[in-house]
Amino acid sequence: MNYLKEDTIAALATAAGKSAIAVVRLSGENSFQIINKVFQTNSKPEQQVKYGYVVDRAEKIDEVLCTFFKAPRTYTGENLVEISVHGNLVIVNMVLNILYKNGARPAEPGEFTYRAFLNGKKDLAEAEAVCALITSRTERSVKAALNNMSGTFSCKVKKINDDITNLLAFMEANLDHPEEDIMFLSRCEKLLRLESYIQDIKNLLNLYKTSKILQKGMKVTIVGKPNVGKSSLLNVILGKNRAIVTDIAGTTTDSIEETIDYHGIPIAITDTAGIRNHTENIIELLGQKQTKETINIADILVWVFDISSELDQNDMKIASLLKELDLHIPIIGVLNKSDLTSKLLVNDIGAILTYPFHAFIEISTKTGTGISNLLNETAKIAEVSDFQNDKLMINSRHFTLLQNALDALVRTKQVLTAGDSDEIACFEASAAQTSLNEILGINVKQDIIDAIFSTFCIGK
Repeated sequence: MNYLKEDTIAALATAAGKSAIAVVRLSGENSFQIINKVFQTNSKPEQQVKYGYVVDRAEKIDEVLCTFFKAPRTYTGENLVEISVHGNLVIVNMVLNILYKNGARPAEPGEFTYRAFLNGKKDLAEAEAVCALITSRTERSVKAALNNMSGTFSCKVKKINDDITNLLAFMEANLDHPEEDIMFLSRCEKLLRLESYIQDIKNLLNLYKTSKILQKGMKVTIVGKPNVGKSSLLNVILGKNRAIVTDIAGTTTDSIEETIDYHGIPIAITDTAGIRNHTENIIELLGQKQTKETINIADILVWVFDISSELDQNDMKIASLLKELDLHIPIIGVLNKSDLTSKLLVNDIGAILTYPFHAFIEISTKTGTGISNLLNETAKIAEVSDFQNDKLMINSRHFTLLQNALDALVRTKQVLTAGDSDEIACFEASAAQTSLNEILGINVKQDIIDAIFSTFCIGK
């Protein structure tokens, strides 16, 4: 990242597009000097929020409110100005260009938060949560990201780190003064403490699966032969006619994806082209190829059957395809058209297709029966119930470092249990601290920091 501390940066901090108000952010040591060159106001000098005009050589550009934040008590830790302009991109670009002409430069992606990190206003885990908060798609994921941003996750990591530091102090004292009459921890007490720290880290690691689902969503793919009600199922779940539904086989020739918020879980549901033994044309063939690709990236498969008709070669074709793909994901068998006379039993499906289903659920896309049961089963598979009391966002970087710390503490425990040298135990405990410090951004390689902030949007 092109970070020069003496630079003053400027960027649009709100979403681009037409709106009542847009906010342009200016941060750096010279922020106040730059804004004073282009801002005309009759407000009193001591006012934090001032009304006036952005001007270019005395020509008025826009009527604005400027809010002044003096370092170090600002978001970035630097002098910062937020200019509330009218939400027209023409005006926004004019204001930005005036700031650039008077000494500011365009901000890099995430550079405002990057500066907050470098100036000690946020640790790395808190800074990452800013991006997670912005991209959150449900209320539950927003709350989890906000907890991280406010330091809840960081405090837990710091607590474990401080506890390890305390244990290390006893262990190293034992190494440095083995013959002196000093109060030391017994080996049993050391092991008990280590077990407690190990459990604390395991508790954080257990949040990763749910965090991953909240961040990326749960991918649910609907499959089945033509005319079993796949598109109707998508439409009923969405509450709108998103997919075309007809009695003609092969109507759906392309994958259609929509995301819903179900009890705080972002569920991306994909309706796919029906799979059958023969295809009518090249378009249907391409649609079935895309179906296979969609299946391969699914977290859950919903296999729809028409309960009013018996199994046929098309069902066998799907079973053969799924076995060929060697999937290791839950498959929910959905028995659609439960409002009609049943010709298909669950036992028939299991006996003929010999495929391991996670569950079977009867539904009717016509009456809406069973739809909530299907969604509840999907949420159950996501295992979000354990997330109720401890809403935190654990990303893949955190997970890897927590796992490294856990492994190091387990090795520490093994060394102490075996009665080996305390020096080796101290080395392993220190390795755990190194991983925990990296979560907070202590002694992290620059390329990792750059990679994290490059995912941010400009202005954040």
